[in-house]
Amino acid sequence: MSSLWVPAATAEQVLGETRLPASPFHRLVSMTRRLLGATRDIPAAERRLLTPYFVETFDWPAVRPLLPLRLVVAPTQPARGADRPPVVPDWQPRYCRSYYQWLPPADIRSAHDLLGLDDFDLILRLYDFTAWRPILGQRFASHLGPPPFDPVSLGLAWWLALWHGWDWPKLLTELHSTERGQGYRRRLGFRGDDLPAESTVRTALNDTTPAWLVQCADSLALSLMANGLIPRHATFPGDPPERGVSLAMDSRLLQARSRLRCRQMNAICFLPREQRTCAAQAKGKPGCACATAACQEQCRQATPRDPEAAYVHYAGSNQPQKPQVTPGPAADLAGRSRGKEVFGYKDKTFAILDDRLFTYWPLVGPFAAANRNDHLQTIPGLDNLRRRFPALKIGELTADAGEGYDEILAYVYDKLQALRLIDPRAAPADADPLTCLQRGYDAQGVPLCAHGYRLAFNGHDYTRHDAKWVCRQLCRRQLRPAVAPPGPAAAPPANETSPLAQDPAIRLCPFRDAAHPLGQVVRVGRTLPDGSLRLARDLPVDSPSYALRQGRQSYAESRNASQKRRHLERSPWFGLPNSAKAACLGDILTLALNLPRFVREATTVQARALTAAT
Repeated sequence: MSSLWVPAATAEQVLGETRLPASPFHRLVSMTRRLLGATRDIPAAERRLLTPYFVETFDWPAVRPLLPLRLVVAPTQPARGADRPPVVPDWQPRYCRSYYQWLPPADIRSAHDLLGLDDFDLILRLYDFTAWRPILGQRFASHLGPPPFDPVSLGLAWWLALWHGWDWPKLLTELHSTERGQGYRRRLGFRGDDLPAESTVRTALNDTTPAWLVQCADSLALSLMANGLIPRHATFPGDPPERGVSLAMDSRLLQARSRLRCRQMNAICFLPREQRTCAAQAKGKPGCACATAACQEQCRQATPRDPEAAYVHYAGSNQPQKPQVTPGPAADLAGRSRGKEVFGYKDKTFAILDDRLFTYWPLVGPFAAANRNDHLQTIPGLDNLRRRFPALKIGELTADAGEGYDEILAYVYDKLQALRLIDPRAAPADADPLTCLQRGYDAQGVPLCAHGYRLAFNGHDYTRHDAKWVCRQLCRRQLRPAVAPPGPAAAPPANETSPLAQDPAIRLCPFRDAAHPLGQVVRVGRTLPDGSLRLARDLPVDSPSYALRQGRQSYAESRNASQKRRHLERSPWFGLPNSAKAACLGDILTLALNLPRFVREATTVQARALTAAT
């Protein structure tokens, strides 16, 4: 068994800068807001062709001179302060049984050659992953023992298996094959006469902590930011360039590798037998008395290979559920049938929205047991994200109603100072007109005057960080208020259009002064006038602008669909740490796949244009 000397990375193999002004990707711009709204029903691939400079920028002859795209080196200097990312030690040169090196794409000589490769083949030709060696090499404790495989070779092998949906035996079979195995071995740095065993690949993954894979994902994201592919500022049409990026977040439930045996499984099930109490029996279920030899080490109904997995029934809605009209088991069955049952885990992703390219760039978020509430992961996840990307400014945050809790809304306003594009979380009192009048705003957070007329939005002040609402003396043009207290309606006068048809108190309102046409002015900043946060928003939720901005929340949901396409709706590996690694590898794959997709789309269009011209 021979070995190869794997040296430290040179300056030409890694990216030491956080911004490359000469990168042509910086010239990408968004289409106009009018065109953005008019093309909402057009597939993203077709919308990208309408983006200025898209085809010229991503055509293969334009991208080829930029290769390889080098990745940012993880910090090697001592970290100072709690807000700094963790330190990654330098790679110590050593002998290894494989040696990953980026190889030029000499096999792509025409558009036909490029279109004959799949997206993973393009990933290996577009990016140089040398910068990941010190990150993945942290599992090496010393230089003693037989030479290991290059950690980058093994890391890319995990990625390859995930891309194809292969298990470890299938991965090794393919690497040994003479058909496509030779190409993969060459690009990953393996030699045909010395390939890893299945146990080697599995052990290397088990010995790699989830945080290290997150560092790999962040390394890729930082390099894409430096090249101008991931935006560092707002891309929504009309937003000023100094505003921060748009960030969308969403959570996903995924099944554990183990099969559910007991819905009430918890940490107590793994305690010594004399210390166990059965949660299922406490709830009147059969449970397990743990009286057999099979329950010696842990309850036989528990899943020891997924001890942190939890059962949850997701009702399919983030809004409060209406009470059952028909009591009894049938009603419970009818209500539960709309959702789904999951035994496993939950992860949250933060996606940077890109209105130039109609796509998203996922950043890895928290990973927890399935019964962990979505919103409880949000603030810790955002804090962690800001530590990993201290230079990334967030200008707006979009999310569904499951994130509409006071502490999250306050965090977005106080800490991020970003627009709150979080769908309102409903409450029963919102349907009561009298309650709306008393608190001074309706079910959508629109301020009301004392007589029940809705105020009109008059813009968001980004300096004061508040929204201005004015009545514009609507009562002069509309006789009846939008929100009226309950009670018997007064008999309408003979002439309904007469000003006398209004309540005298409305006609005597001091804000009807003709010299001040804006009338009553209400500012909504951190809270609504009564101090409430739940419905406080920076834009009216029923406005076209809010709908256009918040509609991009679907990009974060697309991330979940991408994980499903990678067969990650159920974890391929046992345990919470390994399940978190699988989700992280899926996000890295999604992050890296955008560029190959753009290159393929632009090159195809150019090839068709040349064919038509000839």
